Amino acid sequence: MYIQRILLLVFACGSLFSSGFAQQSPLSLRLRQQLSPQVPAASAVCPASPAAATGQKTLFVEIDTGLTTWETLRGQGFRPVPFTESMATVRLTLAEAGRLARQPGVVRVEDSATPRPMVDVARSETGVQRVIGGEGLAQPFTGEGVVVGIVDAGFDYLHSAFRRPDGTLRISRVWEQGSTAFEGYAAPEKFGYGIELPTPAAISAAGADREGNSHGTHVAALAAGSDGWGNSRYCGAAPDAEIVLVALDLEHSTTADIANGVAYVYDYAESVGKPCVVNLSLGNHEGPHDGTSAFDRFVDGLLSPGRLLVGASGNHRADKFHIEHTFAGSDAAPLRTFADYKQAPSNNSVGGAVEIWGDEGVEFDVTLSAYSIFNHKDAESVTLTPGSATQQVGLGRYVTGSFTVSNEVDAVNGRRHWLLTSGVTGIRTNYAVAITVTPKSAGRVNLWADNVWLNLADRGEEGFTQPTTESTVAEIGGTGKRILSVGAYTTRNEYTTLTTQGSLDETLGDRCSFSSGGLTLDGRPKPEVCAPGCFILSAFSAYDGSQPAMVAEEHEGFGGHTDRYGYMQGTSMAAPFTAGIVATWLEAYPELTPEALREVVAETSRTDAFTENAEGWGSGKVDAFAGVLKVLQLKGSDGIASPTFAPTPRLSLEGRTLKVAAVASGAARLQVFAADGRQVVDQSLPSMSAGEVYGVGLPALSHGVWLFRVTVGGVPALLRVVL
Repeated sequence: MYIQRILLLVFACGSLFSSGFAQQSPLSLRLRQQLSPQVPAASAVCPASPAAATGQKTLFVEIDTGLTTWETLRGQGFRPVPFTESMATVRLTLAEAGRLARQPGVVRVEDSATPRPMVDVARSETGVQRVIGGEGLAQPFTGEGVVVGIVDAGFDYLHSAFRRPDGTLRISRVWEQGSTAFEGYAAPEKFGYGIELPTPAAISAAGADREGNSHGTHVAALAAGSDGWGNSRYCGAAPDAEIVLVALDLEHSTTADIANGVAYVYDYAESVGKPCVVNLSLGNHEGPHDGTSAFDRFVDGLLSPGRLLVGASGNHRADKFHIEHTFAGSDAAPLRTFADYKQAPSNNSVGGAVEIWGDEGVEFDVTLSAYSIFNHKDAESVTLTPGSATQQVGLGRYVTGSFTVSNEVDAVNGRRHWLLTSGVTGIRTNYAVAITVTPKSAGRVNLWADNVWLNLADRGEEGFTQPTTESTVAEIGGTGKRILSVGAYTTRNEYTTLTTQGSLDETLGDRCSFSSGGLTLDGRPKPEVCAPGCFILSAFSAYDGSQPAMVAEEHEGFGGHTDRYGYMQGTSMAAPFTAGIVATWLEAYPELTPEALREVVAETSRTDAFTENAEGWGSGKVDAFAGVLKVLQLKGSDGIASPTFAPTPRLSLEGRTLKVAAVASGAARLQVFAADGRQVVDQSLPSMSAGEVYGVGLPALSHGVWLFRVTVGGVPALLRVVL
């Protein structure tokens, strides 16, 4: 992730979707708009790519298996890549997408937006050094025998971070999704696009996936870098893991391409019989934010024991692009806000989108207006009602260009969904584009601007609503129900590069000012945990000249290759660091499930004065060492080199009393977590002596599943309680 930017999926490059399709069309709103002939041309800022040249995009497709099969669709000339009985990805032109949507049994064809870019102190801070060094353990855990997959862009394949001590590459496979030609190599057969580099020789010959980008190199080295340069201070969290890379086409990849990348890594891991964790330092704000997007459901279905996924929660904590509002009834005052263009719209700068999601059963009209800041009233307005067809909305002489507006009731979550895509090229002085949501029933609505082209604002006008920063978690890395989402905290706030020294306005130990968090639309707190994300030193690409000021060190590596190291910050750094930690846990317990991973994080994360009573932390700060101890406990292995580490206290429940039997002496502490990872109790207990039994009365808790964590002498124990 570049400085305070997550790798974002942009809404604006290429408009798609059609007013000619009925409300119940299987095409998503975005596809209907892209197929509309009235949609303004794509912005000139969107560069060309192989995908643009062929006119193809990777889409999600969902079928009713009682009405059709994947073989039937293949017979119609389509090439679905199924991953579940009813869900697949497919690569099509827009015309072909329209034809696919008309096939019997096709339930949904969904598009997504286009992506672009969003250790030394950190290792000791999180206990990684103890884990990879084997301190107090029967063996070191370094990711040996585990596949770490990185789906990103900006990889320097030849960097020493990805080599063994003898200079041989640790990268086993690369899929460059945006490449079209590399002599002797072709696309992965299963997916049918891009170029697969299947051997270290091919990877070495390629050198890198692109110039002008170090994001993927930095991310991959944080997760699994093995570079021992500088007294090993640039070593990643899983330095002996096997590495598989998926290089995105940053200008045109979709979330379906990202999902394909995740599946590609898992397929490789299965072929070699190894557990696997994939990292996604990616995000956007397109979607329902409730775990029901095609991407979230698709990747949730890929996860299983030994198949884990880690993602960045987002870098938008201070950004104002989201409004949540609850109407008391149909006669409640409307919600009004302004589309706040981050760059003045022009013929060379066209784009942006706002999505509005209602709770199930909540209905509302949407009005677009040209609002006079001088007269404090609408000069021109257009109101659309639920169920109306896709329309081009112009605002007279006050606004040049138009909005494309579509709506539907989402077939998966039952929510009314409006998509307002901006094709505005100019706004008259002292006017602004206003968005009004007028209730037709009681209930809650949520508005999200894309936060790339558009934010939301009240502009100081009476009766308008200003966005809050209470819930800024991103799609892709932050909303899935089985993905482990990671926020960032600060372990360094000063830096020294080859050319300068400086400091950041961040507090050591505290959550980063940019680290997104909050509740998903269905009420789940995100992220689940935080890890170091500011200011992080890791590998840079030798092919990247875009950030010379951030290069801290460089030297000659294997074969005369220039190895660079530099600073980045973001949840894009925290996520891969955590993914590397998870790789060491998978080495200890290869059958670790996504649900068990959440348990481990919930009961072993560290808490302190910064994390207590503060949202956006999840369970606290990731603890690699406490986590590997818990993983070994789950596996049923002692895994601990006695007597260098105290044995685990024993917990039991007798009525409404929790009995703690200490087997070592030391300070004691009780923590209680809800099943979704929320910490609800944190209290100190009297210090205990070995052999002592202490009874703790249960706090007032509602019916449900609770995790009790008791720590005695620094060693945690867990008891799952059903009340």
